[in-house]
Amino acid sequence: MLKHPEAMSDSDDIYSRLIEDIASGHLPGGTRLKISDLASRYESSTNPVREALRVLQGEGYVEFEPNKGAMVCQLDFNTVRDTYEILRIFEPYLVEWFAEYSEEKNIDELEKIQNELENITDPARDNVTDIDHRFHNYIADFHYNKRAVSLWKGQRTALRVFAARLPIGRSRYKAICQEHRMLIEAFRNHDANKASEVIRTHIEHAGQHLYEQIRMRDQR
Repeated sequence: MLKHPEAMSDSDDIYSRLIEDIASGHLPGGTRLKISDLASRYESSTNPVREALRVLQGEGYVEFEPNKGAMVCQLDFNTVRDTYEILRIFEPYLVEWFAEYSEEKNIDELEKIQNELENITDPARDNVTDIDHRFHNYIADFHYNKRAVSLWKGQRTALRVFAARLPIGRSRYKAICQEHRMLIEAFRNHDANKASEVIRTHIEHAGQHLYEQIRMRDQR
C-alpha cells in the first residue's frame, strides 16, 4: 500500500530532526526514545515518528529492545571499525577524481574552507566537525557518481552522530589541518596517487583518534 506523499514528508522531516538531535548530543547514546514524547517534541502524530525510528534502526543509529522500545545506540569499537573500513573504500575514489579533474577555482574554494578551519579559536568538536564536513563534502560533491557520494555521506553522517559528545584534542585538530593541506597540495599538482595516499592516512589517523576517545570514555 502506497504511503501518502505528505506522510512521507513528515517522516523524512522527523528523521532529519532526530539525526540532528542525536548528533548535537540532545539525544546521546543510551537515551530511551519514547514515541509519544518525540511526537510531542516534533509536533507530529506518532506514525511518522515510528517510520523515522525504523529507518534509523536500519542505519544503525537506533536499536529496539524487547519490552523497552527504542534507544539511541552507543558508539563502540565495532561501529567505528566498520564505518572507517567503508570510508577507506569510498573516499580515495572521490579524492582521486577531484585531483584529476578539479580546476584552480575549485581548489581555491576548498582552500577558503581550510582557511576557515585554521582560523578557529576554539577547536571544540562541534566547531571543527562542521567545517571539516564542509571540506570533505566539497570534494565529494564534485564527483559525478552521486550514488557513491550519497553512500559516503551516510557514513560520514554516522561518524558525526556517534562521535558528537566525544572531545577532540588540539593535537588532532592540528593533524587534521596538516593533512588537509597535504591534500590541497596534491590537488594543485593533480596528483591522484598522492591524494589517495594522504586520504588513507587521514582516515586511519581519524579512526585511531576515535578509538582512543572511546577507550577513555569507557574507563571513566
